[in-house]
This record gives sequence, C-alpha cells and structure tokens, in this order.
Amino acid sequence: MSEVSIYPEIDLNSYQKETQLRDGTKVLLRPMAAEDKDALYAFFQAVPRDETRYLRDDVSSVLLIEKWAKNLDYNKTLPILAIRSGEIIADATINRRRSGWKWHLGTVRVFVHRDYRNVGLGHLMIEELADIAYKLEIEKLIAEIPDINPSAINAFIKAGFYRVAVIPNLAKDRENMPLDVVVMVKDIKPAHDETYDYDF
Repeated sequence: MSEVSIYPEIDLNSYQKETQLRDGTKVLLRPMAAEDKDALYAFFQAVPRDETRYLRDDVSSVLLIEKWAKNLDYNKTLPILAIRSGEIIADATINRRRSGWKWHLGTVRVFVHRDYRNVGLGHLMIEELADIAYKLEIEKLIAEIPDINPSAINAFIKAGFYRVAVIPNLAKDRENMPLDVVVMVKDIKPAHDETYDYDF
C-alpha cells in the first residue's frame, strides 16, 4: 500500500483523469499502484535498446520495477501513468523532497511509448505534471534531458520550460559514454516574497 497524502487541492487516492489525444485516442491518467508492476515492466520491455541506454535507470531490470512498486511513496516520487485499453503507454514522474532548501522543487521525467509519439501524448503528460505540481504547491519543475534528444527538449519547451544550462559530460549512458545534459525549468508558482533573516 503506497503512502498517500491529501494535499489542499488534490486527493491522490482518488485522482484520475480521462482525456484524449489529437487523433481521438482515449487515455486514462492516474497514479501508479503496486498492481501496475507487471504492466510497467512490459511497457519498458518494449523500449528499443538504443533508447534505454540513455535512460537514467536500468528499466530492463525486473528487480528495479518490483522495487518501485513495493516502495511507492507519493510524497517523494509521484508516478503518473497514461493507460489505453489496460496497457501503459506513457510514464511520467515528479520527484521531490519534503524538507531542506529544495522542498519547493520538483524534478520531472517523462517517457512515451514509441507508438504514441507525435500525437500530443508527451505534451499532455508534461502539462499534467505541471497542473499537479501547482496543486502540490511546488514552485518550480526541473527536467534534465540528454542533449542528444532534441524531440524531448522541444516537447518541454512547448510546455513552457526554458533552458537554464547545458552541462557537458554530466551523465553516462549504459555503454559508459559521456552525455551532455540540458537542464530545463518551468516556473509553477512565484517564489515567496519575504524578508529573510540570515543567521550564519
């Protein structure tokens, strides 16, 4: 059973949304549940090897997917799935800290099944994450994208993200090759305008 918090404007226990893509395909959006383990593994098994090498995690590992399902905690990582006819066609997450100097930030990741690209699903998932982030009172969303993935970068730009940096050799792919990473940010809520008293 995942640990679920009820926030001022969103109840993650009951949250789900029915929507449709540009081509009319109907899609259900909802948080991942432990019971989605096998479907999520099947989703990632369909990812071509030339794409998985650039993903942050080794999604070919069934043990990793089982760990995600077992340790669901929406307070730290909120995975949102896009489902069509019982099959997962996209996975998007918001990762956050609930304390410390980055409590107001969310780091996002989005992956769309190759059969559902260029029909607006990626944009839809990014916009949904932004809407949820607003309701969770997150102030900024951050995305880190390998510089070799211009289509993903463009999808985030269309959703209101802007580049803040390109960091050379920040990551390495599955074959241990260095990757430049584009850091992108979307402002969700304005920062608190307060006078701070610093006590060093």
